[in-house]
Amino acid sequence: MNTPPRKHKVFFWVLLAAYSAFFAEVFSGSTLFPFFDLWGLLVVVPLYGLHTLLLLTLIYRYGRRPTFAALVFAGALFGLYEAYITKMLWRPAWEAWLTLADVAIFEVFVLLWWHTWLSFITPLVLTEGLLTTSHQVLLALPPRVRQFYETWRGWLALAAFGAAYQSVNSPGPQVSFLSGVASVSVLAVLTLRWQKMTRGRNYALPDLLPQTRRTLAILAGWLGMWYLSHIFLVNPERIPPFWPGQAIIWGLYGVAIALFVRALRRSRQMPPPNSEETGFPSPRPLLGAGVFFVLALPLARVWLGGVAAFIIITTWLGGIGFGVWAWQRAARA
Repeated sequence: MNTPPRKHKVFFWVLLAAYSAFFAEVFSGSTLFPFFDLWGLLVVVPLYGLHTLLLLTLIYRYGRRPTFAALVFAGALFGLYEAYITKMLWRPAWEAWLTLADVAIFEVFVLLWWHTWLSFITPLVLTEGLLTTSHQVLLALPPRVRQFYETWRGWLALAAFGAAYQSVNSPGPQVSFLSGVASVSVLAVLTLRWQKMTRGRNYALPDLLPQTRRTLAILAGWLGMWYLSHIFLVNPERIPPFWPGQAIIWGLYGVAIALFVRALRRSRQMPPPNSEETGFPSPRPLLGAGVFFVLALPLARVWLGGVAAFIIITTWLGGIGFGVWAWQRAARA
């Protein structure tokens, strides 16, 4: 193992948090400027970073390597923060399409696949492929999904998706454009800083994760404080009685944890991959996808404004279908 200095590890954790917040919040339009206001810097970015870092560290500490099942069920645990922290799985900010037993049904399915793929797996694929010498997360994915991430066309399609989706929630094309410029610029500057900082050094993804139980406990305690503070201080009236609303969410946690633990145990019995060679894109086409995202944002807002409802419905239904497929495949793995 190549042991990096602490400042390299901490800066990598910051990058993980930034990329996770970008794909989850900027793509959705929920937080258009997460790197430029106190709420984004003190709440949104740390929240995404802590979930990503802790779940990934658990995968490596208690499993042998990332597997598709471990990534999917870790992403599900990530997405369930939308219950007690934001209360979106009970009373979303918008009017829920369907509520059953105090639970917003569509929101559960949507937020589980959204956070699994856009808050967790996609940022991990990108940060590992762009900033390290390993591709273990990418190699854990099914072949067709892996091929999507291995081509610049896949990242271009992802940028187009993000621009189209944000157009639904953005207040206007100018704001969308500024959001894209600001967010992509921050990621580009942080990435360039990382490359300059680590010039001449080669790190694999596991090298950059917390290595001691003390560090892991500190990060877990920090995340735990976020949960406690948001449960009691942020819209506590939106939490339903324990039965049945909270009980259903606890049941989802139980299922996700059980499947996650099983995936970690099975990963310890798997041999390491034969090769880490992949066709992951070089930085230049990835930067091109970022530029395309910025330019597409105002155009998407202008061109797609009249079909916003169709975009939402199509994306949600397609995402739910993809999420169900991923859960089924991961559960069989």
